[in-house]
Amino acid sequence: MSDKTECEAGVKFATLPHYGTGEFFPTCPCFGPRGGCDRAVYPTAEDLVAAEKESERQWAAIAKAREAIVAHLGGPWKKGVRHGYGQIDCPVCGKSSALTFSRSGYNGHIHAQCSTEDCVAWLE
Repeated sequence: MSDKTECEAGVKFATLPHYGTGEFFPTCPCFGPRGGCDRAVYPTAEDLVAAEKESERQWAAIAKAREAIVAHLGGPWKKGVRHGYGQIDCPVCGKSSALTFSRSGYNGHIHAQCSTEDCVAWLE
């Protein structure tokens, strides 16, 4: 259970039915059907579209960076290929030697992070 005692809207959980029991979460108005709490704020259709576009942008950036790493390492991972690591110019933001990466020799998974704030970072 969370250490929080109230929601972002300021409603104290202890004032709600079933607080502290296993029945609290499914009956809590914060998580129930819309309209359960007059202070609840839900994303608009526009918010959801914007979030989806941002998610697509982030995945495209990761794909672009991953493709550059794989090319730098000589192609896709195959069984028997050794562990690889290094730094390359980030193809997303363009910063020189900013994309630090490692690729597992065991399964080919790549971990990478750009030194530019809010650029790309991921673990496979």
